[in-house]
Amino acid sequence: MGEAADKEKELSDIELCYKAMGLSFSDNPEQVEKTYRKLKDEYTRGMRSSDQAERTAATENLKQLEELFTTITGSMIYKDYAREYEKYKEIKASEMSERQKKKAEQAAVKEELVKCPYCHKLIAPKLKVCLYCRGKILTPMEKLMEQMFSTKYLVVAGIFVLLVVAAVVLSLNPDLLKR
Repeated sequence: MGEAADKEKELSDIELCYKAMGLSFSDNPEQVEKTYRKLKDEYTRGMRSSDQAERTAATENLKQLEELFTTITGSMIYKDYAREYEKYKEIKASEMSERQKKKAEQAAVKEELVKCPYCHKLIAPKLKVCLYCRGKILTPMEKLMEQMFSTKYLVVAGIFVLLVVAAVVLSLNPDLLKR
């Protein structure tokens, strides 16, 4: 029972130290150190005052602050919490870096997207059909083949071939023109 009572006394002492510094028992170690530095700066400025009473009060407050801070940071509760808080910060930092990596990957993927030639929405370059407008996406070679073998060009090419064949036949047989 003596050990439990000692722990309870230490806990209440530490809680009082937190309250005396204007902190909550649940404040993280960074907040404790920030408050300590702020109060220390304030009391140090007070020690430079021209008023003797103010300098004396600042000196005593600074001594009390040092005792409070030493009590808090020397306690097992604070040390355990500081250790856990460091783990928490590492986990948060790794989660943040993972989020940043995912954002970078998404940005890289977005840069790789191309515009649909019909509806101009961003799509993956490997798609054969636009997801939005269902337009057929052609590769440059397919575009060339489609242009070369369109009905219009096939008709023109056929007429051109017939004219060439007729010219060759007529040049080889000039007597066909005389009939």
